[in-house]
Amino acid sequence: MQENEEVFLLSDNNHVLDKAFELFRICYKQNDWDEAKKIASHMHKVAMNQYNTQQKYGDISPLQLPMRRPLIFYIYSYLAESIVYQKQGLYEEARSCISHYENLDQYDIQDPEGQEEVRRFKIFAKANSYAIDLLAGDFEILEEYHTFIQSDEEEILPGLITILEAANLNNWNVDHILNDHISNDLETFASYEDIGNRVYYIKLLNQLAIYTLNKKSYHETINYILEYLSIAVNMDVYKEFITNSAMYEKVRKLASTEQQLRYETIIKGVLTNEKNINSHVLNSSAF
Repeated sequence: MQENEEVFLLSDNNHVLDKAFELFRICYKQNDWDEAKKIASHMHKVAMNQYNTQQKYGDISPLQLPMRRPLIFYIYSYLAESIVYQKQGLYEEARSCISHYENLDQYDIQDPEGQEEVRRFKIFAKANSYAIDLLAGDFEILEEYHTFIQSDEEEILPGLITILEAANLNNWNVDHILNDHISNDLETFASYEDIGNRVYYIKLLNQLAIYTLNKKSYHETINYILEYLSIAVNMDVYKEFITNSAMYEKVRKLASTEQQLRYETIIKGVLTNEKNINSHVLNSSAF
Protein backbone atom coordinates (compact mmCIF):
# COMPACT_ATOMS: atom_id res chain seq x y z
CA MET A 1 0.00 0.00 0.00
CA GLN A 2 1.41 3.39 -0.93
CA GLU A 3 1.96 6.08 1.70
CA ASN A 4 -0.86 8.38 0.52
CA GLU A 5 -3.30 5.45 0.68
CA GLU A 6 -2.18 4.63 4.22
CA VAL A 7 -2.65 8.24 5.32
CA PHE A 8 -6.14 8.37 3.80
CA LEU A 9 -7.28 5.16 5.46
CA LEU A 10 -5.85 6.04 8.88
CA SER A 11 -7.18 9.59 8.93
CA ASP A 12 -10.16 10.43 11.14
CA ASN A 13 -11.17 13.13 8.67
CA ASN A 14 -12.51 10.82 5.97
CA HIS A 15 -15.95 9.25 5.87
CA VAL A 16 -16.08 5.51 6.56
CA LEU A 17 -17.69 4.92 3.15
CA ASP A 18 -14.84 6.69 1.37
CA LYS A 19 -12.35 4.59 3.32
CA ALA A 20 -14.23 1.44 2.31
CA PHE A 21 -14.16 2.47 -1.35
CA GLU A 22 -10.40 3.13 -1.19
CA LEU A 23 -9.89 -0.31 0.34
CA PHE A 24 -11.91 -1.81 -2.50
CA ARG A 25 -9.73 -0.01 -5.05
CA ILE A 26 -6.60 -1.39 -3.39
CA CYS A 27 -8.01 -4.93 -3.54
CA TYR A 28 -8.94 -4.41 -7.20
CA LYS A 29 -5.40 -3.30 -7.94
CA GLN A 30 -4.03 -6.39 -6.21
CA ASN A 31 -6.61 -8.79 -7.73
CA ASP A 32 -7.60 -9.77 -4.18
CA TRP A 33 -11.20 -10.69 -5.04
CA ASP A 34 -12.20 -12.44 -1.80
CA GLU A 35 -11.29 -9.40 0.28
CA ALA A 36 -12.83 -7.06 -2.30
CA LYS A 37 -16.17 -8.87 -1.99
CA LYS A 38 -16.16 -8.51 1.81
CA ILE A 39 -15.45 -4.80 1.53
CA ALA A 40 -18.17 -4.27 -1.10
CA SER A 41 -20.71 -6.05 1.10
CA HIS A 42 -19.72 -3.96 4.12
CA MET A 43 -19.92 -0.74 2.09
CA HIS A 44 -23.43 -1.65 0.95
CA LYS A 45 -24.66 -2.30 4.50
CA VAL A 46 -23.25 0.96 5.86
CA ALA A 47 -24.67 2.97 2.96
CA MET A 48 -28.11 1.39 3.27
CA ASN A 49 -28.19 2.15 7.00
CA GLN A 50 -27.37 5.77 6.27
CA TYR A 51 -29.99 5.96 3.50
CA ASN A 52 -32.70 4.51 5.75
CA THR A 53 -31.76 6.93 8.52
CA GLN A 54 -32.02 9.87 6.12
CA GLN A 55 -35.41 8.69 4.91
CA LYS A 56 -36.66 8.44 8.50
CA TYR A 57 -35.09 11.53 10.07
CA GLY A 58 -34.17 13.75 7.12
CA ASP A 59 -30.76 14.91 5.99
CA ILE A 60 -28.25 14.28 8.77
CA SER A 61 -25.15 15.20 6.75
CA PRO A 62 -24.22 18.20 8.98
CA LEU A 63 -23.72 15.70 11.82
CA GLN A 64 -21.35 13.54 9.80
CA LEU A 65 -18.13 13.81 7.88
CA PRO A 66 -18.73 14.81 4.23
CA MET A 67 -18.66 12.07 1.59
CA ARG A 68 -16.73 12.49 -1.63
CA ARG A 69 -19.59 11.07 -3.69
CA PRO A 70 -23.40 10.99 -3.52
CA LEU A 71 -24.81 8.35 -1.16
CA ILE A 72 -26.35 6.36 -4.02
CA PHE A 73 -22.82 5.63 -5.26
CA TYR A 74 -22.04 3.67 -2.10
CA ILE A 75 -25.45 2.01 -1.86
CA TYR A 76 -24.86 0.49 -5.22
CA SER A 77 -21.71 -1.25 -4.21
CA TYR A 78 -23.56 -4.02 -6.06
CA LEU A 79 -21.52 -2.64 -8.96
CA ALA A 80 -18.34 -3.47 -7.04
CA GLU A 81 -19.65 -6.95 -6.27
CA SER A 82 -20.52 -7.57 -9.92
CA ILE A 83 -16.92 -6.73 -10.87
CA VAL A 84 -15.61 -9.19 -8.27
CA TYR A 85 -17.86 -11.99 -9.56
CA GLN A 86 -16.91 -11.15 -13.14
CA LYS A 87 -13.19 -11.40 -12.34
CA GLN A 88 -13.79 -14.72 -10.57
CA GLY A 89 -15.62 -16.13 -13.61
CA LEU A 90 -18.93 -16.33 -11.71
CA TYR A 91 -21.00 -14.81 -14.49
CA GLU A 92 -24.51 -15.65 -13.27
CA GLU A 93 -23.75 -14.10 -9.88
CA ALA A 94 -22.40 -11.02 -11.67
CA ARG A 95 -25.58 -10.74 -13.74
CA SER A 96 -27.66 -10.89 -10.56
CA CYS A 97 -25.74 -7.93 -9.13
CA ILE A 98 -26.19 -5.96 -12.36
CA SER A 99 -29.96 -6.36 -12.11
CA HIS A 100 -29.80 -4.45 -8.82
CA TYR A 101 -28.13 -1.32 -10.19
CA GLU A 102 -29.36 -1.03 -13.77
CA ASN A 103 -32.58 0.64 -12.59
CA LEU A 104 -32.51 2.74 -9.42
CA ASP A 105 -35.98 4.29 -9.62
CA GLN A 106 -36.98 2.80 -6.26
CA TYR A 107 -34.59 5.17 -4.46
CA ASP A 108 -35.49 8.73 -3.54
CA ILE A 109 -32.68 10.64 -5.22
CA GLN A 110 -33.26 14.39 -5.24
CA ASP A 111 -29.80 15.93 -5.62
CA PRO A 112 -28.43 16.50 -9.15
CA GLU A 113 -25.16 14.71 -8.30
CA GLY A 114 -27.07 11.61 -7.21
CA GLN A 115 -29.23 11.68 -10.33
CA GLU A 116 -26.07 11.87 -12.44
CA GLU A 117 -24.74 8.78 -10.63
CA VAL A 118 -28.00 6.96 -11.45
CA ARG A 119 -27.46 7.80 -15.14
CA ARG A 120 -23.87 6.55 -14.98
CA PHE A 121 -24.93 3.31 -13.29
CA LYS A 122 -27.25 2.55 -16.22
CA ILE A 123 -24.27 2.89 -18.56
CA PHE A 124 -22.13 0.71 -16.29
CA ALA A 125 -24.88 -1.92 -16.21
CA LYS A 126 -24.98 -2.07 -20.00
CA ALA A 127 -21.18 -2.17 -20.29
CA ASN A 128 -20.84 -4.90 -17.67
CA SER A 129 -23.61 -6.99 -19.24
CA TYR A 130 -21.70 -6.88 -22.52
CA ALA A 131 -18.49 -7.78 -20.68
CA ILE A 132 -19.99 -10.83 -19.02
CA ASP A 133 -21.43 -12.11 -22.30
CA LEU A 134 -18.05 -11.69 -24.00
CA LEU A 135 -16.11 -13.38 -21.23
CA ALA A 136 -18.62 -16.24 -21.31
CA GLY A 137 -17.72 -16.79 -24.98
CA ASP A 138 -20.35 -14.86 -26.99
CA PHE A 139 -18.20 -13.81 -29.96
CA GLU A 140 -21.20 -12.52 -31.92
CA ILE A 141 -21.58 -9.42 -29.76
CA LEU A 142 -17.93 -8.38 -30.07
CA GLU A 143 -18.50 -5.77 -32.81
CA GLU A 144 -21.57 -4.40 -31.03
CA TYR A 145 -19.54 -4.01 -27.84
CA HIS A 146 -16.69 -2.37 -29.73
CA THR A 147 -19.13 0.18 -31.15
CA PHE A 148 -20.53 0.74 -27.65
CA ILE A 149 -17.20 1.55 -25.99
CA GLN A 150 -16.31 3.97 -28.78
CA SER A 151 -19.44 6.00 -27.99
CA ASP A 152 -18.09 6.89 -24.53
CA GLU A 153 -14.47 7.95 -24.12
CA GLU A 154 -14.37 6.70 -20.52
CA GLU A 155 -15.28 3.19 -21.64
CA ILE A 156 -12.51 2.71 -24.21
CA LEU A 157 -9.67 1.77 -21.85
CA PRO A 158 -11.63 -0.64 -19.59
CA GLY A 159 -13.46 -1.89 -22.68
CA LEU A 160 -10.22 -2.87 -24.42
CA ILE A 161 -9.17 -4.75 -21.29
CA THR A 162 -12.45 -6.68 -21.41
CA ILE A 163 -12.00 -7.47 -25.11
CA LEU A 164 -8.49 -8.77 -24.51
CA GLU A 165 -9.56 -10.79 -21.46
CA ALA A 166 -12.30 -12.40 -23.54
CA ALA A 167 -9.90 -13.02 -26.42
CA ASN A 168 -7.34 -14.62 -24.10
CA LEU A 169 -9.98 -16.76 -22.39
CA ASN A 170 -11.64 -17.90 -25.61
CA ASN A 171 -8.67 -17.94 -27.99
CA TRP A 172 -10.10 -15.22 -30.28
CA ASN A 173 -8.21 -13.15 -32.82
CA VAL A 174 -9.08 -9.49 -32.18
CA ASP A 175 -6.27 -7.91 -34.20
CA HIS A 176 -8.72 -5.83 -36.24
CA ILE A 177 -9.94 -4.12 -33.07
CA LEU A 178 -6.49 -3.65 -31.57
CA ASN A 179 -5.25 -2.11 -34.81
CA ASP A 180 -7.89 0.61 -34.39
CA HIS A 181 -6.65 1.57 -30.94
CA ILE A 182 -3.19 0.43 -29.90
CA SER A 183 -1.12 2.58 -32.26
CA ASN A 184 -3.25 5.67 -31.60
CA ASP A 185 -4.48 5.28 -28.04
CA LEU A 186 -1.70 3.51 -26.13
CA GLU A 187 0.37 6.68 -25.84
CA THR A 188 -2.68 8.52 -24.52
CA PHE A 189 -3.38 5.79 -21.96
CA ALA A 190 0.26 5.96 -20.85
CA SER A 191 -0.09 9.69 -20.16
CA TYR A 192 -2.94 9.28 -17.65
CA GLU A 193 -1.79 10.27 -14.17
CA ASP A 194 -4.74 9.45 -11.88
CA ILE A 195 -4.42 6.18 -10.01
CA GLY A 196 -7.63 4.66 -11.41
CA ASN A 197 -6.52 4.98 -15.02
CA ARG A 198 -2.95 3.95 -14.15
CA VAL A 199 -4.31 0.68 -12.77
CA TYR A 200 -6.40 0.21 -15.92
CA TYR A 201 -3.36 0.93 -18.09
CA ILE A 202 -1.14 -1.71 -16.50
CA LYS A 203 -3.98 -4.24 -16.62
CA LEU A 204 -4.26 -3.50 -20.36
CA LEU A 205 -0.50 -4.07 -20.76
CA ASN A 206 -0.81 -7.34 -18.85
CA GLN A 207 -3.56 -8.59 -21.18
CA LEU A 208 -1.65 -7.39 -24.26
CA ALA A 209 1.40 -9.35 -23.09
CA ILE A 210 -0.69 -12.51 -22.71
CA TYR A 211 -2.42 -11.98 -26.07
CA THR A 212 0.82 -11.43 -28.03
CA LEU A 213 2.53 -14.30 -26.20
CA ASN A 214 -0.26 -16.64 -27.33
CA LYS A 215 0.28 -15.37 -30.88
CA LYS A 216 4.05 -15.97 -30.55
CA SER A 217 4.69 -12.28 -31.28
CA TYR A 218 7.55 -12.36 -28.82
CA HIS A 219 9.13 -8.99 -29.55
CA GLU A 220 5.81 -7.27 -28.84
CA THR A 221 5.26 -9.45 -25.78
CA ILE A 222 8.58 -8.42 -24.29
CA ASN A 223 7.92 -4.73 -24.93
CA TYR A 224 4.51 -4.94 -23.20
CA ILE A 225 6.03 -6.82 -20.25
CA LEU A 226 8.81 -4.25 -19.88
CA GLU A 227 6.39 -1.34 -20.06
CA TYR A 228 4.22 -3.06 -17.46
CA LEU A 229 7.13 -3.72 -15.11
CA SER A 230 8.51 -0.19 -15.40
CA ILE A 231 5.20 1.24 -14.16
CA ALA A 232 3.95 -1.52 -11.85
CA VAL A 233 7.13 -1.59 -9.75
CA ASN A 234 5.97 1.65 -8.12
CA MET A 235 2.32 0.62 -7.70
CA ASP A 236 2.48 -2.34 -5.29
CA VAL A 237 0.70 -4.75 -7.64
CA TYR A 238 2.80 -7.68 -6.59
CA LYS A 239 0.71 -10.59 -7.97
CA GLU A 240 0.64 -9.30 -11.56
CA PHE A 241 4.24 -8.09 -11.16
CA ILE A 242 5.34 -11.66 -10.39
CA THR A 243 3.27 -13.03 -13.30
CA ASN A 244 4.81 -10.59 -15.76
CA SER A 245 8.32 -11.31 -14.46
CA ALA A 246 7.63 -15.01 -15.01
CA MET A 247 6.39 -14.31 -18.55
CA TYR A 248 9.56 -12.37 -19.26
CA GLU A 249 11.72 -15.25 -18.06
CA LYS A 250 9.84 -17.54 -20.44
CA VAL A 251 10.84 -15.42 -23.47
CA ARG A 252 14.07 -13.88 -22.12
CA LYS A 253 16.26 -15.69 -24.66
CA LEU A 254 14.30 -14.01 -27.47
CA ALA A 255 14.79 -10.50 -26.07
CA SER A 256 16.97 -8.06 -27.96
CA THR A 257 20.01 -6.50 -26.29
CA GLU A 258 18.04 -3.28 -25.80
CA GLN A 259 15.16 -5.16 -24.17
CA GLN A 260 17.55 -7.07 -21.89
CA LEU A 261 19.17 -3.81 -20.76
CA ARG A 262 15.79 -2.26 -20.06
CA TYR A 263 14.76 -5.25 -17.94
CA GLU A 264 18.00 -5.13 -15.96
CA THR A 265 17.50 -1.41 -15.34
CA ILE A 266 13.98 -2.03 -14.02
CA ILE A 267 15.16 -4.79 -11.68
CA LYS A 268 18.03 -2.64 -10.43
CA GLY A 269 15.43 0.01 -9.63
CA VAL A 270 13.58 -2.52 -7.49
CA LEU A 271 16.74 -3.58 -5.68
CA THR A 272 17.73 0.00 -4.83
CA ASN A 273 14.32 0.81 -3.38
CA GLU A 274 14.14 -0.65 0.13
CA LYS A 275 10.38 -0.13 0.40
CA ASN A 276 9.75 -2.08 -2.81
CA ILE A 277 12.10 -4.88 -1.72
CA ASN A 278 10.22 -5.31 1.54
CA SER A 279 6.75 -5.26 0.00
CA HIS A 280 7.52 -7.51 -2.97
CA VAL A 281 9.62 -10.08 -1.09
CA LEU A 282 7.14 -10.39 1.75
CA ASN A 283 4.16 -10.52 -0.57
CA SER A 284 5.76 -12.93 -3.03
CA SER A 285 6.48 -15.41 -0.25
CA ALA A 286 2.75 -15.51 0.52
CA PHE A 287 1.67 -15.79 -3.13
